[in-house]
Amino acid sequence: MTKTPNFFTDNSPFLQHPLLTDARTAHEVEFVVQRLALTAGAKVLDVGCGFGRHSVALAQRGLDVVGIDPAAAMIAAAQQKARNAGAFVTFKQIPAEQFESDESFDAAICLFTTLGQISETGKNSGLVQCVYDALKPDGRFLVEVPQRETAVSQLKPSDKFGDGERYTAVTRQYDKSDHSVTETFALVSPEKTHNFVLRYRLYTQETLAQLLEQAGFTIEAWFSDYDGSPLSAESATMLALCQKC
Repeated sequence: MTKTPNFFTDNSPFLQHPLLTDARTAHEVEFVVQRLALTAGAKVLDVGCGFGRHSVALAQRGLDVVGIDPAAAMIAAAQQKARNAGAFVTFKQIPAEQFESDESFDAAICLFTTLGQISETGKNSGLVQCVYDALKPDGRFLVEVPQRETAVSQLKPSDKFGDGERYTAVTRQYDKSDHSVTETFALVSPEKTHNFVLRYRLYTQETLAQLLEQAGFTIEAWFSDYDGSPLSAESATMLALCQKC
């Protein structure tokens, strides 16, 4: 029986993710600003904003940012991050596939495996059409996901971070019937063990392109990382730069 996803709740390991450093965020945001040709005052939609690391950094660069996420814990953390930074961002708790807006956006981003995540209500691939509808004519969209073949070939069945009485144990399983990965995290301490589950679908370049083009996007470029390297069959990550037709 598949465990219920609950990764983005209170005490989530995502909130203290060791790889999501300020330096990494700054590098990613620089790529976003350059590739989406963003100038001060541009309206940007951050889809699956998490705890707000991209939203806040973009707002600090003079952009008008709306961050959306279905998880109350993530929105609360994002709001606190914005307050700490003295940045103004509008955060809304809503699944991206249900998002509607009376205002139109110049650009949108959907980064760090947001697309493909599976919740209690199912898959979220419908968010692509909602993003398309929210953009102005000629608005741009940048989406990042793992590349299926590489992710599966490099999938580690288990990991352990930390030693002694406090550590995090991770197990991973790939289901080829629906191309989904289930990651189970156990945060172990003498006081209590917290368990979290994350599920997400993996895409190939072909299946991601089909999803984007069916919504009406034209794909302008593919990248493998935030250095702007071209996508290859061995790339761990895919970034698709799209424009609304």
